[in-house]
Amino acid sequence: MAIALLIYFPIQGIFGIFIISIFFCALARGIVFPIVHHLGAEQKKTGAAISNVYFANVIGCTISPILIGFYLLDIFTTQQTYFLVIFITLLTAMLCVKEKWLKIATAIASIMVITTTLTLPEEIIHSLAKRMDDDGKPLKLEKLIENKHGFIQVYLNDKNDELVFGGNVYDGMLNTSLTNNHNGIERAYLLPVIAPHAKNILVIGLSTASWTRVLTSMPELESMTVIELNPAYPQLAGMYPEMQKFLQDKRVNLITDDGRRWLNKNPEKKFDFILMNTTFHWRNYSSNLLSQEFLTLAKAHLNPNGFIYFNTTSSLDAHYTSKAVFPYSYSYMNMSLASLNPIPELTKEQVEYNLSQLKWENVQPVFSSQAELENAASQIYGKPLIPYEKIDFSSLNRKPEVITDTNMITEYKYGAFNQ
Repeated sequence: MAIALLIYFPIQGIFGIFIISIFFCALARGIVFPIVHHLGAEQKKTGAAISNVYFANVIGCTISPILIGFYLLDIFTTQQTYFLVIFITLLTAMLCVKEKWLKIATAIASIMVITTTLTLPEEIIHSLAKRMDDDGKPLKLEKLIENKHGFIQVYLNDKNDELVFGGNVYDGMLNTSLTNNHNGIERAYLLPVIAPHAKNILVIGLSTASWTRVLTSMPELESMTVIELNPAYPQLAGMYPEMQKFLQDKRVNLITDDGRRWLNKNPEKKFDFILMNTTFHWRNYSSNLLSQEFLTLAKAHLNPNGFIYFNTTSSLDAHYTSKAVFPYSYSYMNMSLASLNPIPELTKEQVEYNLSQLKWENVQPVFSSQAELENAASQIYGKPLIPYEKIDFSSLNRKPEVITDTNMITEYKYGAFNQ
């Protein structure tokens, strides 16, 4: 594999170093195992001696991913974890060798590795995290958070917009302003417009916290339950003063868990609406939030006039699935709004009035001037809430299909590589 990559990809910078490192690591491991096998069975070449070597190998292969994947990566960065593994390998070698000079050499190497771990700047992941904008200009990496769930990167573009990437895929922007609207935040402001009296809401997936911050401005809100699997996202929100206010809101109950698992564990919980600013429909595990089974589960957690509002990321199959579960379904930009009852048509005056009631911390109006308010109302009212019957499916060039847990069509059949 490493040789194939060396042949077909140019060796440039850190990428080339990584490929060469993989090659030599694979080469060393391939050479070492037969030697270990020989030494382990050298004294008495019996089936028991040979099986002990293989047993030790299996134990190591089992424990290592559990130790590293579930524990070390939550404590150390990826670079530090690499060096820690090297240190443990050298320490094991030091305990195994008999010659005194080899023990001393290995001990010195171990000390050097630990010193390097503590002093060497974070370069490996930072180098890999470099990203360009659409014009080919480099984006400035502002923050990088690592844990066992992956990486969260925040970049600054030339307009000082903060772009958030999770797992190397665009997650959104840190922005709640409709005046400086580059992230489609009007989609979040639609919720207090159509459900101004919502008291108890559920948000599955925190992401940048921009949308949840908008919802805290709702005047009648009493409780917001936010389910987020990756604890790094609340950590990220706490790094920015505006988003940090969301974390300090006493009405917010932030739970670290899987959204689907939490709904199954709490069947008695009911909400006025459920919000999911879902990731791209072609990403792995996206079916867990787009499938007919999940939408049916979410439906059981809605109050009589409730609805679910989720990002289809332009998947028309998601709209089709939405209508298969709910009696009423609508499209707003790339969002699906699926409800138990019809959504009344709003006038621009109603939109403007409902927006005027929004306040930060129940004190400061979200829109400080009439001009800001009118601009916000125009942005929201200017995007129609389209009933399901008027959604155009012609661009599919096929009949839409229902997404299920078992067919996972957005990930595979119609995924990113089969568009």
